[in-house]
Amino acid sequence: MNNTTIIEDQASESSRIYTLFYSFFLVPFMIAIFGAVFFLLFRFITYETNDASELLNQVKLGSATKRWQSAFELSKVLNDPETIPHDITFKNQMISAYDHAINDDPLVRAYLAIAMGATGDQFYGNELVEGLEDEARESRLAAIQAVGMVGSENAVMKLIDIINNSDHQDERLAATMSLGFIGDDRSIPKLNELLEDDEPNIRWDAAIALAKMGEDSSVPVIETLMDRDYLMTFPELDNKEINKVLLTAIETSSVIRDDRFEPRLAELATADENLTIRDAAIKTLKRSYDRII
Repeated sequence: MNNTTIIEDQASESSRIYTLFYSFFLVPFMIAIFGAVFFLLFRFITYETNDASELLNQVKLGSATKRWQSAFELSKVLNDPETIPHDITFKNQMISAYDHAINDDPLVRAYLAIAMGATGDQFYGNELVEGLEDEARESRLAAIQAVGMVGSENAVMKLIDIINNSDHQDERLAATMSLGFIGDDRSIPKLNELLEDDEPNIRWDAAIALAKMGEDSSVPVIETLMDRDYLMTFPELDNKEINKVLLTAIETSSVIRDDRFEPRLAELATADENLTIRDAAIKTLKRSYDRII
């Protein structure tokens, strides 16, 4: 075998080894590297955090779309008592972000209002009261809900004005519910008027609000809310919503005890089609009315 043949054989062997290296090591290695880079890039783009401070920073510094999405996520995070920051720096930054959002997408300010309301912290009360004057419907409605969530007594008279003057039933309903959450005696005359309101939901929530304040003027309306047949006359209520109303009425009957509730509770305890409703009525009769069925 001459030198030329040996050299050609060595070159062929080197080429084969290189081909094997390229096919079975380098290419898979490169694929793995590109895959890892793509995965990390995807994780970075879709990264979501549960840290309230980081979400608040995204609200302040993010793009237009990112701001309202981060405000929405923040409202969910602050709905958990364990994830609510209590330091004054965070609270002040929340108020600052809410103030600056007045000229932003109304959704940003709306979700920030709900986020502050979710904390239940009266620290945000005065700021949310100012939000009741917002021109944008989304943020105004959110402020109406949020002042009730934080129990802001400073909002009572403005909420009554909204009930009296708003052309939007969702605002009137939210204001009625917030008056109930706040529980200020100044709202009792207006809530009593609302027991005759044309909108059923407003009548019902006014009654529940009054019951929480110990007002027996609420009893007739609460009594009707324990009647499944009556609730079924409202086509907008499905069976799930009817059950929810019944459970709320049963719970309310234990807040304001009245003998007029007892026959309704007994009927629900023995004859209602839903076992959860029956069980709730049985427990309420035993606990609040000393009656065992």
